Amino acid sequence: MSDTQQRQNQTHLLLTMTLIVLETIFTFILKHDRVVALQAKKFVDEKIAIKINSYLPYFDFYIQFTDHGILFDNKAPETAVDLDVRTTLMDLIKIFVFGNRRSIKSMRIDGDLVLKDEFRDLLSLFSLPKVLADWKQWLTEPENDQDIIASKKRIAPLLEKIDQQRSKINTLQVEVKQYKNRIKRIERRQKRINVIFTIISVLLIALLVYNFWLA
Repeated sequence: MSDTQQRQNQTHLLLTMTLIVLETIFTFILKHDRVVALQAKKFVDEKIAIKINSYLPYFDFYIQFTDHGILFDNKAPETAVDLDVRTTLMDLIKIFVFGNRRSIKSMRIDGDLVLKDEFRDLLSLFSLPKVLADWKQWLTEPENDQDIIASKKRIAPLLEKIDQQRSKINTLQVEVKQYKNRIKRIERRQKRINVIFTIISVLLIALLVYNFWLA
């Protein structure tokens, strides 16, 4: 076996082992962290598949949310990819170890606009500082009011964002109704203009014919 092939095999083995470790850790968090489970519910229900591509250094792998947890693989899933994420290894480290918001925002993501925002929020919840903030709740249900309050404080930003999204949706729905009404008014006005134009055209033609016969 050549040195090049040996290095490729070692790199592939290292990536495979890393993905197995990540799959175990992230699945554990998903199953035991109530806040993460709430944010990831849509991803699990819809079996969302995501491609992570690092261009510095170059490597890519795939993530798929399932009822059994979060699957990490270096091969594309059978289903179509919902989000295509391009970032760097350093930004991934900053996101999951330090919860760096700037690194999350700098990620280039192709896919559904709403799903992209929800994925960014989910990444923030998977970061080490966020997870450790409520680690006591992983394995047990809240036993006292202080634990419940801690969980509510952690979930408060998520609920606030949901309320903001609902408010935006309501605003957009009102704007859509206004545009529909405006379009209807324009259509009615256009019909009146067409009728008036037709009547004038008929009168002009009749006048021309009348003048022709008089001549």
